[in-house]
Amino acid sequence: MTSPTRRAVTKKDAGLLSPLTKTRLHEDILEQLEHRILRGDLAAGARLPPERELAEQLQVNRTTVREALHKLESMGLVEIKHGNGVFVRDWQESGSLELARHLLFLDGKVNLEVLRNLLSLRRSMVPEISWHAAQHRTDKQLEELHRVIFERDELSPDERDWRVHNVIARASGNVLFVIFLNSFTSFAQDASHAYFSSEKNRERSRRFYADIYEAIKARKADKARQIMADVLDFAEVQILEAFGLAAKKGRK
Repeated sequence: MTSPTRRAVTKKDAGLLSPLTKTRLHEDILEQLEHRILRGDLAAGARLPPERELAEQLQVNRTTVREALHKLESMGLVEIKHGNGVFVRDWQESGSLELARHLLFLDGKVNLEVLRNLLSLRRSMVPEISWHAAQHRTDKQLEELHRVIFERDELSPDERDWRVHNVIARASGNVLFVIFLNSFTSFAQDASHAYFSSEKNRERSRRFYADIYEAIKARKADKARQIMADVLDFAEVQILEAFGLAAKKGRK
């Protein structure tokens, strides 16, 4: 695979950026540039204008621009080559899960394909996390799971759900499972509010919590995996419907 030809962003390209008026300026710059890169308006290999020019176009100081560029670099969207400039990277080669939420709402509304991709990824991974939790959980972790499910009445439905999954991930004994699950947090917040607005879904989750607790308590790993898979299948349909999308899998 050959590298894309690099070119400087022209004044026409630069016109894609707008002066900023909000107080958290580096976040606004980040959002504008990120949006243009993910949309393909700023192509892989393109060189961004120097900090000074960007600062003038956006009517901010260079420090603010620099903060935004370093964040874009940490996200895998640009490469800063000192002395040569800042170049747009191919995010499909260098991006991380941090981009998922931005892709999901890239055009100001839920992207059906990205939503299905996220749910599919979760469906592939989370049942395996439950399997490992049943195998490796400690008595202390089981007690924590019991408290979250049965004792902490002050928790909202979506907060309880997040904590249940977090405890299960930590009980797996694999810190990368925890990090993977945490990468879904921002998306899960949006989906959870929609999902738990239904009493039917809240009741389904209560049954799920009791069942998954018993399976993990008994160290029945295969059962824990199946219980998690079943509830995720149910939740996927409900989430898609809650977002006003067709729920049939694979439909385009």
